[in-house]
Amino acid sequence: MAYIVKVDDKKYKVNIKEESSDWKILLDDKEFHTEIVAGNNASKLTLFIDNRPYNIFYDSDNRILVNGEEYITEIIDEQIQKLIKASPDAIHKKELTITAPMSGLVIEVEVNEGESVTAGQGLIVVEAMKMQNEMNAPRNGIVKKVFVQKGQTVNSKDILLEIE
Repeated sequence: MAYIVKVDDKKYKVNIKEESSDWKILLDDKEFHTEIVAGNNASKLTLFIDNRPYNIFYDSDNRILVNGEEYITEIIDEQIQKLIKASPDAIHKKELTITAPMSGLVIEVEVNEGESVTAGQGLIVVEAMKMQNEMNAPRNGIVKKVFVQKGQTVNSKDILLEIE
């Protein structure tokens, strides 16, 4: 899965691919092999990147601590970034489909059909790579259809829900 990651004032393209028990991460096309050592908490992760240990703590204010050093981050799904770049008004179209960023397990469905949502509101939590990924509403709207339920396994790009 590809993401655009903004750290402080710099942007990076990050691709994540599973390879057996490890993960291959491409950071601006530079390859790193990653092993997750501990990651049973969505806000705390210990991993090795090219044999160097990193303790990562994430809070809800887009701040992360990496080995004690603080960074302000923003993570954008590359598909959404392309949609915004292709047509700045496209994100405001009548219906918007939210898809799974990668294969995983639906941990939580936080909204119901017919419910009003606001930009940034949590919609669905998918666990993948021992990390929980919350899908947030990219704009205000109404949940038209929920296609998944808690405990369901999803594949990359499966439709999770639609917002109108």
